[in-house]
Amino acid sequence: MSTETELKLYIEPKEVDKFTLHPLLQSAKHKAKALYSNTYFDSLAHDLLQQGVGLRVRRIGEKRLQTLKTAGKALGGLHQRQEWEYEISANTPDYSQFPKGALPDWCAKAQNLEKLGPLFTTDFMRTTWDLVLDDSEIEVALDQGEIKSQSASLPLSEVELELKSGSPVQLYQLALTLLDAHPLIIENKSKAERGYGLDKPQSLTYRKAGAVILKPEMSAEQAFIHIIWHCIGHLQANEDMVLYGQDIEGVHQMRVALRRLRSCLSLYKPLIPNETHKTLRQELKWITSILGVARDWDVFALSLTQMQAQDNKFPLKDLHKTVTKLQRQAYVAVRQALRSPRYSRLLLMLGKYLTQRHWRKKLEVALDNPARDFASQILESHYQRVCQEGENFTQLNAKQLHDLRISIKKMAYGTRFFAELYSPRAYSKKLSYLQDELGILNDGNVANDLLNKAGLDKNAPARHFLNGWYAHQQMTHLGRLGEAWQTFLKENIFW
Repeated sequence: MSTETELKLYIEPKEVDKFTLHPLLQSAKHKAKALYSNTYFDSLAHDLLQQGVGLRVRRIGEKRLQTLKTAGKALGGLHQRQEWEYEISANTPDYSQFPKGALPDWCAKAQNLEKLGPLFTTDFMRTTWDLVLDDSEIEVALDQGEIKSQSASLPLSEVELELKSGSPVQLYQLALTLLDAHPLIIENKSKAERGYGLDKPQSLTYRKAGAVILKPEMSAEQAFIHIIWHCIGHLQANEDMVLYGQDIEGVHQMRVALRRLRSCLSLYKPLIPNETHKTLRQELKWITSILGVARDWDVFALSLTQMQAQDNKFPLKDLHKTVTKLQRQAYVAVRQALRSPRYSRLLLMLGKYLTQRHWRKKLEVALDNPARDFASQILESHYQRVCQEGENFTQLNAKQLHDLRISIKKMAYGTRFFAELYSPRAYSKKLSYLQDELGILNDGNVANDLLNKAGLDKNAPARHFLNGWYAHQQMTHLGRLGEAWQTFLKENIFW
């Protein structure tokens, strides 16, 4: 058994010839070319996939190799899986060769093994270059071909960077170097995942963040790395919905993931100075702002729909058409950004940042202290800031309420990040409720900006109506907000 560690990058076919001339590849110590024909086996119900494994038989000339891989994980383009590989004599798997425990328990019954058959194939020409970078050996593979099921096919054009020995940091660095010369795009789906998608297409779904599982024995630094990877996973889990789906929650969840990630960087500012991730913060702000424009139009369009549902006499029909057009334009910008090398570079930079731990050059001893000690200190600091900003709560203006909302949001993310180290459920709910109420007050200010962008005249009936509608909303929620603030202040802190 071995652990496969590799980065996958999509390359446009028109870029292939130029890619092969890259100086690093030209200096490779070894180059090879071979035709690969791969057949993936599973039941019609995808039982092996559900058990978290993939089974393939590969033909290279007269040679036959069977490979069993675990599902593993894929973040920031990096794929890590356990695998078992054996040479066989036939075109079908020889299950007796796999060691005990490699195959899932489901395969122990002979009738289940009989359900396994060929589902799809991946046929491609692979060109490989063996590189030595510092103390690491990396195989660069260029795959050109197609993925085929019985009813559909997909073109295949990708670059794989597989770590043979050394540090994963070199994988990220090599990818970034290649990206300087070629418009490569992160590919988080393996060939097998794409093949399964062809065999039995699944509906797109958005993904919420889920719980961050921290262990009591984790250091502050280990918690930081775990939280950031969790945020990256949440971000990338919603990419397909945004790129190919229709549910506006996809953009919302990607934006939430980025807010959480940026909040974690902010929470750790006392231990990891800003200059160590200045470029990351700039790039995160870039993609956050693009998603933010789409999200603002999504919320505004939804509000207009709800208003019209209450009474279709509202003078909003023409405005709604304009808003829908601007909403579509915002999504074009989002999709272009997600398909851009700049976004892929950001993900690669994050992967390298977390793997290399460059901040250790300015090591703070507190990074090695227990995560709970750090969490208690940082949550207390943010709590004091929230209390200070919320002083004289009833007299705060719109900007001050907005600043308070941002501080509460950062504190809310912090409580969720470190929740497993405590039991803050009641506290987190009250904090979230307070955050939501402040968000509703902010909607009116955002709507006014959007009306200006939509080119709506200041004296238009629709603007007057919307100003009145949002004013009513604010008056309604101001009373709830005051109550929510007092409830929050009375709640016992948990750290």
